[in-house]
Amino acid sequence: MIAFNDVKNAKYIVIITDNNSFANANALYSYILSEHKKVSLVVTQEIDAKFSFLPWYEKRRENIPASADLIIEVQPDSVALFDALKKNDIAINKKMATALFAGLLEFTEGFFNVTCNGTAFAIASELITLKAEHVTCKEFLQKRDSLALFRLKSLMYKTMVQSADAQVIKVYISNEDLKSTGATQRDVEKVQKELLKIVHVKEVILYKSDENNKILKSIKEI
Repeated sequence: MIAFNDVKNAKYIVIITDNNSFANANALYSYILSEHKKVSLVVTQEIDAKFSFLPWYEKRRENIPASADLIIEVQPDSVALFDALKKNDIAINKKMATALFAGLLEFTEGFFNVTCNGTAFAIASELITLKAEHVTCKEFLQKRDSLALFRLKSLMYKTMVQSADAQVIKVYISNEDLKSTGATQRDVEKVQKELLKIVHVKEVILYKSDENNKILKSIKEI
């Protein structure tokens, strides 16, 4: 949990983030700026272009400044961050609301996964009231997929095998597949989750075809 008293006492704050928590990091960046503090946004991996609509996307950097006196490692749980901001009586401005709504979309996988409950919908409603640009969030995060992802889908679908009365799907991936398509492991996970939506399918198993068909990951219907 973020210690907001530490933020008030610090002079130079570094926010460390990755793709999973980048939207939340943008919300915190806006808050820290409102406190008139010096702040840097440090990323631990390349950030997806789908987040380019967020207010501080261009402020990301890779190195932690030596002069920073407080480092915050942001978590992907947008519900927890929203609750923490409210409990500390922190006003949520439009930029923060937009970033939090984006984080909520990512955290709940479009209000679809098990983390999504009535609380998530209530928070989404409040963020929209606070002028979150929710249409833009949905446009960038849910309606824009990379060409690399579509190339990867083509390869993975070709390897798809159903078994156990169509309840299990087996798919295969190799290093060469990732290299030739330009796709990432996150893209692979997206394809797995998409396959799990097929009627009757209860499990999708991913195999590494260039490593003696080693099982990389299995996901099951919840």
